[in-house]
Amino acid sequence: MNSFEEMWEKICDELKTELDNEVAFEIWIKPLKLVFVDGENVTFTCPKWKIEMINKKYCPVISKLWSKNLGFDINICLIEETQKEESKEKSSDSFSNVTSQEYTFDNFIVGGSNNMAFSASKRVANTPGLVAFNPLFIYGNSGLGKTHLLNAIIQKMKENNSNANILYTTSEDFTNELIICIDSKNTDAFHNKYRNCDALLIDDIQFIAGKERTEEEFFHTFNTLVKDGKQIVLTSDKKPNEISKIEERLRTRFESGLICDIQPPDFETRVAIVKNKAEYFNLEMPSDVSFFIAENIKSNIRQLGSAVKGIYAYCDINGIKTPTIEIAKEALKDILITSLPVSVINDNIIEKVAETFGVTEEQIKSEKRDSNINEARQAAMYVIHEITGQSQQAIGAIFGRNHSTVNNSFKNVQKKINSDIKYKNLIGDIIKNVNG
Repeated sequence: MNSFEEMWEKICDELKTELDNEVAFEIWIKPLKLVFVDGENVTFTCPKWKIEMINKKYCPVISKLWSKNLGFDINICLIEETQKEESKEKSSDSFSNVTSQEYTFDNFIVGGSNNMAFSASKRVANTPGLVAFNPLFIYGNSGLGKTHLLNAIIQKMKENNSNANILYTTSEDFTNELIICIDSKNTDAFHNKYRNCDALLIDDIQFIAGKERTEEEFFHTFNTLVKDGKQIVLTSDKKPNEISKIEERLRTRFESGLICDIQPPDFETRVAIVKNKAEYFNLEMPSDVSFFIAENIKSNIRQLGSAVKGIYAYCDINGIKTPTIEIAKEALKDILITSLPVSVINDNIIEKVAETFGVTEEQIKSEKRDSNINEARQAAMYVIHEITGQSQQAIGAIFGRNHSTVNNSFKNVQKKINSDIKYKNLIGDIIKNVNG
């Protein structure tokens, strides 16, 4: 099997048997056009009026067959046919090496929280393959600049050597591509691609943990590249010895080069990031507005950039030259929730978690210990801490639990986030929904 299109043809044959209804197949399944496969999402286009029925009646069986063929759970996404060209432009290749030229070393704001990672990244970009820096392993929470550094490394390597064969991918795409090559009995192509490059950069490497064949392939790819003096750069949300279910031989190889962490930026660095982004948009950003943004967005660089972009758009639309704090509050009302009372924020979070996990807000706050209720309760505790920064004691009081119970909940959620990308995305979506 050489492509996702061929896999879809195979699944259609299985669907004909599964449905045992030729008319239903012709009306509801045949019109589906495969657009792209992106991580855990398989996207189709179809006429708008068919989307609701297909979602309700046929997506579960389609998802089941895709999951069976790919070997992991996937989501089926349906979009209108009129959106097809836009979607193709967005992701014409599931295993794209396209990176963003917006992220360079020049516009990366350096502070005490990221200086080591920045310096090491520049070093490997200018002199790839040095034993002491190979692999370069960068870890830290989402939104702190790991992917920015990967992009910056690629841009600098291309600048230094335009003929360099540089591969950038995510661990999910690495796994997906391997599955397709195994299924098509074409693993030689996979080996030729990944073991003959000059530099390999993989984002979120922790998600290969527990995938035996992927770990096996990456182990041999790693050994081949390092032996040939080729550079490897990996990012993760955890340092090697905290990645659960990873093979020990891979863990030791991750630790064989240089390990750097990125921490949330301090106040001064956050202000500098805001000022830098404002300059990018040619926006005159007063210091008090910069301070306001930096004080209210503390742990995510990506959100700082989004905040400046939001203010710029608001000012541009309304013909405002220089924003004030009041204008910033209005422009960012869908991003900032810090102006709300903490109790309101807590209730909003519990409401969103309850909707997501299919339980009630009362059940989350109750003494019930059913597994689904307990899972929702732990998620609510974690999200409240992530968004509000309240202490374990304060969060425990909301649910009638002590701080040790809250601490265990944090650990359980974080462990699942580290090992299950679907769950990680679920928690991320809840946080996004709460933030607007």
